[in-house]
Amino acid sequence: MEEREENLQKGDREEEMKQTISESTEAHPLSQLIDEAKERARGKIIGMVSRVYPAEYGEEEREVKIEVSFDTYLNSNVLIGSYLGISLLVSKTLMLSRVKAVARQDILSISKVPSLLSQENASGLITPLVITVELLSEKVNGEVVPPSSPIDPQSPVFLPSLDFLKEMLGIPEDGVRIGKVMEGYREIEVDVRLSKEALKHHVLVVGTTGAGKTNLLKVIMKNSETPLIVFDIQGDYVKPAVEIGGSVIVPVTRDYGTEVVEFINVFLKRSNLTEFRTIEQKDNKFVLSNGKSSFNLYLIGFRFPENYKLLPDIATYFSAQAGEFFKVISEKCVNENDIIDNWEEYCKDFMEDMNVHRATQDNIIRSVYLLSQTGIFDVPYGKGVNKNYYHEPNYTDIMKSKAVVDLRWALERGISSATIASFLIITKIFKIIDDRYKKEGKETEYLMIFDEAHEYFPQGSREENKEPLERLINKIMRLGRVRGIGTILATHRPTDLNDLILTLANTKIAMRADEDALKRIGMEKYSKVLSVAPPGFGVISSYTIKVKELNFRAEKYRTE
Repeated sequence: MEEREENLQKGDREEEMKQTISESTEAHPLSQLIDEAKERARGKIIGMVSRVYPAEYGEEEREVKIEVSFDTYLNSNVLIGSYLGISLLVSKTLMLSRVKAVARQDILSISKVPSLLSQENASGLITPLVITVELLSEKVNGEVVPPSSPIDPQSPVFLPSLDFLKEMLGIPEDGVRIGKVMEGYREIEVDVRLSKEALKHHVLVVGTTGAGKTNLLKVIMKNSETPLIVFDIQGDYVKPAVEIGGSVIVPVTRDYGTEVVEFINVFLKRSNLTEFRTIEQKDNKFVLSNGKSSFNLYLIGFRFPENYKLLPDIATYFSAQAGEFFKVISEKCVNENDIIDNWEEYCKDFMEDMNVHRATQDNIIRSVYLLSQTGIFDVPYGKGVNKNYYHEPNYTDIMKSKAVVDLRWALERGISSATIASFLIITKIFKIIDDRYKKEGKETEYLMIFDEAHEYFPQGSREENKEPLERLINKIMRLGRVRGIGTILATHRPTDLNDLILTLANTKIAMRADEDALKRIGMEKYSKVLSVAPPGFGVISSYTIKVKELNFRAEKYRTE
């Protein structure tokens, strides 16, 4: 009796469910949902969300299965990495996805029928292509957001139009063009750009030698509409600066403190620019031309009396206490015509009078000596009554265009010579921008590019060396951002790069690199792809685009 009653109740529930489905279908015929979804699709429809596999995803895994008929498969040319759109039935929204895996099965595999004879049968190939896609973004009420709506089985899947792809990837319309979006090995006609916002929040480029970092930086240098300065240890960016009619700034060392004309000839030979001649000179600025184009060459040096107050903050030789005493003592004993070589002679008595601790005195004297050995301070040129010293350029003029600091001559003295010269230039430029910001409340759009960034901003081997360096990083990247300064840092050794750089660089570009390098920047999941990637291929991760990561191919730098 109880069993009969239970069956009756069950039958009533089933009847009620059928009635509900019937009413829902009358109000919104299921076939109409599919038709409407097809109309919303922004591209050619090639398949649908699978009816066989559950369409489930969550915060960790955002993958669903898609089926493409055999006939469509023959003509669709879907690759690993291809983008596909999904038009959802119930939520009526559109999603963008990327192909992660593809699967093909013979009819025997699908039907689970054992093959007793190993013979060909072409009809067994007429099976759907099963695609696993990762969900990237969703368009809800006109806004592109992370995917969150349920995925309905049989939702139409389409090849996205270029306009839809641009919108759903969220690539900025404006900014510095660096390359094209990649689908597998295919390059598609969607520009990848670094927006001004991305540049102000700093960019880190990682890749091994030959991966295409230098080419990418040259492309940025050429395509940027924002004035910039490149700090160049190898001399890779001198020719591009010349080709765009920019400026080349050469910190001259004492090893080359000869006649100016002789040094210019050495520079032209080493830069393979022997067709250029000086056509104009104003102080330490030389205009050189080959008859078709021209560029500015600045030969510079750093006078010790003008820079001693900055040195404890940019040279890691000084202890914290020694740096402070050095500035106080130098204020008393350094005159405007003095040179660094005479510091101990002029200033030792002042140290004694101030009862500076012997260990601190030793640190100061040792640090001054090491600074003098960089060869970039008080660099003379000319002879006899014509003897003079190289001095710094008009930085305001330099900031109006694109410039390269050619550090090859400084590097011959050691990496510290190159980095100290760079930090002095950076400090002077920052002061101009900072003064403008404080007086007028205006940002100054400006870009600083560092190739081989680990040489400028290494992991500190000692805590006392780390502090002044991180103060400098803070000044350039944290305070600089508010004032309009953006930085791009490139390295093949991110493991040697200061941790603060990794924290402050909000856009990361990974090119061919090993797993340790990629792990350092949180992109190790791309190690298999990037370890064998061709030159120029990269993955960009940035808060300024709508997807977590984007595959692209950098455009090739070409001269005009």
